[in-house]
Amino acid sequence: MKLTVALLGNPNTGKSTLFSAIAGIPTRIGNYPGVTVEEKVGQFHHRGKTIELIDLPGTYSLNAKSPDEQVAVDVLHGGMAAMDRPDCIVVVADATNLSRNLYLVSQALAVGRPVLVALTLCDVAESKGIHINREKLSRCLGCPVIRLVAPRREGIDQLADALIQSSEWSGQIIPESLSSHLAKPADSDRPAASADAIARYGWIDEITKDVLSYSVQQSQSLGDRIDSVLTHRVLGTVVFALTMLSIFSSIFWLASPLMNLVSRCVEFAAGWAESVIPDGILQSLVVDGVIAGVGGVIIFLPQIAILFLFVAVLEGCGYLARAAFLMDRLLVGVGLSGKSFIPLLSSFACAIPGIMAARTIENRRDRLLTILVAPLMSCSARLPVYLLLCSAFVPNVAVGTSWIRLPAVVLASMYLIGILVAAIVAFILSRTIFRGPPQPFVLELPSWRWPQFAVVAERVREAAVSFLKNAGTLILAVSIVVWALGSFPRPVFEAGANPETAEQQGEALRQSFLGQASRLIEPVVKPLGWDWRIGCAAVASFPAREVVLGVLGVIYNLGDVDPGEEEGAGMLIRQLRAATWDGTDRKVFTLPVALSIMVFFALCAQCASTLVIIGKETGSWFWPLVSFTYMTALAWIGAFFVFQIGTALGW
Repeated sequence: MKLTVALLGNPNTGKSTLFSAIAGIPTRIGNYPGVTVEEKVGQFHHRGKTIELIDLPGTYSLNAKSPDEQVAVDVLHGGMAAMDRPDCIVVVADATNLSRNLYLVSQALAVGRPVLVALTLCDVAESKGIHINREKLSRCLGCPVIRLVAPRREGIDQLADALIQSSEWSGQIIPESLSSHLAKPADSDRPAASADAIARYGWIDEITKDVLSYSVQQSQSLGDRIDSVLTHRVLGTVVFALTMLSIFSSIFWLASPLMNLVSRCVEFAAGWAESVIPDGILQSLVVDGVIAGVGGVIIFLPQIAILFLFVAVLEGCGYLARAAFLMDRLLVGVGLSGKSFIPLLSSFACAIPGIMAARTIENRRDRLLTILVAPLMSCSARLPVYLLLCSAFVPNVAVGTSWIRLPAVVLASMYLIGILVAAIVAFILSRTIFRGPPQPFVLELPSWRWPQFAVVAERVREAAVSFLKNAGTLILAVSIVVWALGSFPRPVFEAGANPETAEQQGEALRQSFLGQASRLIEPVVKPLGWDWRIGCAAVASFPAREVVLGVLGVIYNLGDVDPGEEEGAGMLIRQLRAATWDGTDRKVFTLPVALSIMVFFALCAQCASTLVIIGKETGSWFWPLVSFTYMTALAWIGAFFVFQIGTALGW
């Protein structure tokens, strides 16, 4: 027999940590039927019973005001298609802020399903001198209240036992004290929603007087002293900038050994394929299409995993919330709401969840403005492009100090360019098309805590698996298509000509379908320092930006590689360094060209999927068209000036 349990709770209450502690890695991650809100389901076994755990979106209330909150309400009441109504509700409550969390508990008690309250962060609360009488609280609520320290698995077995016992309950009964508060007549001039909230908080105040107690604490805790620095207007901003720069620097030197290992494996696979597959179309497909395309991408898996490792650690310890506090001042200055920070921060991983996160912004002006600038944040799909070009063409010299290298500075600059341009665009739009004051923003800083290994590991795993899935599906498909377009029609060489020479291979590529089509766009990209092959890669990467590496790997694998390049450089890097303009010895890739490509990708529209989501979220295809047009224009202009100025300065 299966028991379905819903995890309900405010954001930042430790719900994800509890989910991982009970069910481990989710057995299913997708979207709820009919909506694009993430669905996370796990399953575990306890005392012979199977328990399915549904992790609902974080919400402060069951009076839904956003799509995320509506999903939680629909699931609890059985209104979500193709999903069973939960048999039991576990309300995850932060013990350090009991009063606020009890508001959601008071609403869950009225759903008509057995309710359990899981008190998380109890160790943090006790360290702050906050003491909760769980027995009294349980009597007041009329449901079990379980103390949890999920990272140490304290209380997990008790919670599982209580879940099994809940199947014997007939349902949850609203406490009489709560019913009496809700039944009191409200002032005639007060809205019903306000009257309901006042009644519930009045009931909560009565409860907390009896169940909460505080011991004497020092005037300022260690966490308060840390916050006084990290949230300082000047010092906090300096620390934030140094933290980001340190992360980018670490990405290069920490991942280098693993990248070299992956590169050698890719080269070994190519050599093995050439030795076992006879010369011809099949060998070219496998070596020049599949291995060159996919291999040129997966080499950057270590760097992507390390980046998400750092982000997960900063998020887990509570630092990103402090960064949000700092950025709020800047966002308001350019006309954005402080509520825009989370969507913009999410867009650094992928613009799609970032744009969807803007649904939590109630003000339509702020929501549209956030959606239009969110794609300017450099997503993880752009990271491999930056990493490739920084590794291949930016001199590895020290900047100020030996541990800060120029490639890391350039990498950080690509992210900064997107942020600065987004600020400028938001400033202009907020004073023209989207006039009006930004929506007020209230942020609750979570307590400092040690990042949980399971949560951090799961975040890294999700990023790595997502990246590899793209390499094994979309990038593989595009690589094969590009290989086919670059290989057909097969050219007819003169008698005695060697088709394996770089000259003959280059001529074959020019005569192919790919070459003929791509040369048409060369006049558009030549002012950027690009040849037609780079332009082809940029256009082909529109489905997903990381595809550009696979396309470059396929295109430039059709020529010879200079054997004099240093050992240890990746196969694709060697190919790009050896590439020359058609009919000349002039190198295609120089530092200005590499910077031009990076700036273009930092500012251009991210991918087709992003534009589709913009259309769905705004209910109009006008805004995706606006996004694509203005971002493409900005990308071309930015790339043009970077190349022309860099060339003039002799870079």
